Amino acid sequence: MHIVICDDEKVFLDHLKELLVRDSVEKNMDITVTQFFDGRELLEAYGTGKLPHMDVLFLDIRMERTDGLETARILREKGCGCLIIFLTSLEAYAREGYEVKAFRYLLKDQTDKDLGKVMDACRRELGTEEYFTFSYERRSYRIRKRDILYFESRKRVIILFTSKEEYQFYQKLDVLEEQLSGNGFFRCHRSFLVQERYVKSWKEHALWLEDGREIPISRTYEKDVNRRLMLRMGD
Repeated sequence: MHIVICDDEKVFLDHLKELLVRDSVEKNMDITVTQFFDGRELLEAYGTGKLPHMDVLFLDIRMERTDGLETARILREKGCGCLIIFLTSLEAYAREGYEVKAFRYLLKDQTDKDLGKVMDACRRELGTEEYFTFSYERRSYRIRKRDILYFESRKRVIILFTSKEEYQFYQKLDVLEEQLSGNGFFRCHRSFLVQERYVKSWKEHALWLEDGREIPISRTYEKDVNRRLMLRMGD
């Protein structure tokens, strides 16, 4: 799960990161935390593609340069579908938060007590164990992982294949492979990441899925693929 924190108080920023890391260890969840000190910095990173897909955004409402509400509005206009948790010391922003689809509010003086409950709600909403989430052309998508047959990299674009649909988004296959580690996907070619459960048969330079699709196996991955699929047959 990729969590982003945007707050202009460095002491609070570092404290929240420490709490998030502690919570993830207790819940046995893998997270990555990225920090920003103001909304403008966050928007610039998102707009230039330097910021990877966000799952959860903790966003301070009151910041001097670009406040949290304006930052959230711009992100929504750009198609960002992440869960937004507003950080505030005041309980007076419910209407504005509704307009930008805020998921929760977290009072700063209650962070130590309430963060665990907020993160549990985020995990339930995202379905981190069941769904793959991504954004493309101002739209956000959630695809059940078990429905994904394979991913194919075509230059800068990733094509996601299910039995009925195709989707595309921007990502590096190396990053995607690491993100899906432990979820039943394996690399068989520099351009292909396949879900093991759908492999029906294979030989030296190709494998076939249950629906008959053929996926190439490169020499680089041939031994690893053969070992993995042979172990699967043994099970």
